[in-house]
Amino acid sequence: MNLTNMEIGLIVVEGSILISFLIAILYMKRALNAVYAKRVRPLSYASKSSPPDLERVNELLKESESITLTLSRNLEEKREIAKRLMETLDEKIKRLEMLLLKPEERDSSPIPNPDGQERNDPILQMAQAGCGVADIARRLGLAKEEVQLIIDLRKIAMN
Repeated sequence: MNLTNMEIGLIVVEGSILISFLIAILYMKRALNAVYAKRVRPLSYASKSSPPDLERVNELLKESESITLTLSRNLEEKREIAKRLMETLDEKIKRLEMLLLKPEERDSSPIPNPDGQERNDPILQMAQAGCGVADIARRLGLAKEEVQLIIDLRKIAMN
């Protein structure tokens, strides 16, 4: 086996690097043992201070459980809200798609509501009960103009 000077030099460098790593690891191990020894209390002190530490850990555990339950409930509420929003958005998309169709492609049937009742019924009932347009719009989350239009169309249809 013939090794060149370059190869021998590389072997020596690699060996010295490995030895340096070994020394560094041993030094770190010794330093960590010294730090750990300072932090660990003797057994006689540990038994005296354990109950308060255990009580604190139990408190933290109960607190984290209650926070987890609260977060779980909030997450479930958010899921329900998101589900309702998605259903509403799907309904609105269907209505918009119907409006985009050419008049001859549309069928004459009204767009069904998911709950089965006419969408305008609450507006008309509130108007008959004497509520103002602004009040109806605010309560139902609609635009004032939309509410006014529905009321006006009903008046025209009744004549």
